[in-house]
Amino acid sequence: MSNASSLDQTPLPVIALVSRIVSRVADRITSDRGDYPLLVASACTEALKNFGIDSRVMYGKVAWIEILENQSAIWAGCWGDNFHFWAATQFGEVVDLNTSIAHRKRVHSSPHLKAIYSPPMLWSRDVPSFYRYQPEGIAELELTDEKDRRKYELVLAEIKEKCIPSNLPADGGEAALEFANEPILCPGRRLLDDSLETFRHFDRALSVFGIPKAPF
Repeated sequence: MSNASSLDQTPLPVIALVSRIVSRVADRITSDRGDYPLLVASACTEALKNFGIDSRVMYGKVAWIEILENQSAIWAGCWGDNFHFWAATQFGEVVDLNTSIAHRKRVHSSPHLKAIYSPPMLWSRDVPSFYRYQPEGIAELELTDEKDRRKYELVLAEIKEKCIPSNLPADGGEAALEFANEPILCPGRRLLDDSLETFRHFDRALSVFGIPKAPF
């Protein structure tokens, strides 16, 4: 892999490896990574260090579109008294591996509604209009709960073992890359869908109903 100082974006092989390992490990150890956005973002920054790529954990207001059972669109996320966490790379990329599974949770403002689709994982500096990120500062991970600390230690141990340059495919091009089976938006607005074509269904509903007014 090229030296990070000569790059202008995270290489696709690194995105594939880090997004797959971090999402799978975090889901397995926490049972649902959607409940641990700070842990996931922190894990991404630690994984990227192994490839010489600088990143920080950010916090702030975040919103994303979710598609409900009736195919209509609604804004979900964290704003007002709530905030979300994500990673920001040295290339200006927003890295959020939790948006793809955000529909697992009920919308805070409308808990009676059930979503069936949410946007892809995000790893890009070009952020489409169905996301909103408003950073308020750099976050620090301070774990006071012993169970949470243990979970993070287990996640980090596996990342240090698996998110390393020697685990990148030696050759074979993009066909050799293995992503998590979740949609992901990569640099250049390149969209990789999952085996269920989740993003295609999300995008179809959005094209019919349009994007409602954002909450901020």
